Amino acid sequence: MLEALKKLHRKKIFRDLKRVERNTRIENIDELKTIGVICCLDTEQNWNVLHHFAKVMESKGKKVYIIALQDENIDFVVTHQATTICRLKDDLNFWGIPSWDSIKSFAEREYDLLIDTIGEENFFSQYVALRTPARLKTVYATPSEDPTEVFDLIIRGDGRVELKSFFNNIIEYLGMIQK
Repeated sequence: MLEALKKLHRKKIFRDLKRVERNTRIENIDELKTIGVICCLDTEQNWNVLHHFAKVMESKGKKVYIIALQDENIDFVVTHQATTICRLKDDLNFWGIPSWDSIKSFAEREYDLLIDTIGEENFFSQYVALRTPARLKTVYATPSEDPTEVFDLIIRGDGRVELKSFFNNIIEYLGMIQK
């Protein structure tokens, strides 16, 4: 009963957030200036892949901002300076909605590209994606998921997201866009 009530409340929030107009635009990867990444802090290996992607993009003159959901204690160090961490127990309310203070520094920026790396339907990532102004929002999804209400570019695959391949696919697809 409680989960059904939460689901109804979340649907209402999504409906309201989807009404916000935004300028959708697909650009070549070389033309992008700001990239936002939504992730979950789970394993050091995934963090290392994400951090490497951020450093490569920054070496090409792009600004990369990361917002990470942390639901358990981690045993590695998050070293990217422009990373916002939202702790499941501290920063999300009863409904699973992150407090504005916890996502404000990430969500107020405009992004040329917003990437959701969580790789499964996740209220946190969808909420942050809807609150964040971005010209292109991309996500990894399995065939059974339908994130089209939130995201513009969906890269489909079977099973869990493999971050290195996911980032390579994004770079490859956006590299095909005419400059």
